[in-house]
Amino acid sequence: MKRITKWGSLGERVVNLQDGESIVLECNGDAAEEAHKIRNGLNGIAACILVRRTVKVVGGKVVITRVGTWRPLNRVALPR
Repeated sequence: MKRITKWGSLGERVVNLQDGESIVLECNGDAAEEAHKIRNGLNGIAACILVRRTVKVVGGKVVITRVGTWRPLNRVALPR
């Protein structure tokens, strides 16, 4: 059985958002510090690499909004 981590669970939720949709998270401490941890945690998840998102603090809560999808880079063989 595959174990789902806190970051993996949040990453799945972010990946499943449609453009313009948001997730609002309550903070237990400093909201700016929590937003920083969330931003770094999402950057380490392979599924989130192609998802463009913003992580902001609004009214003491962390708001993650999907703002689009990165286009995958085409690997072109360069002449040597």
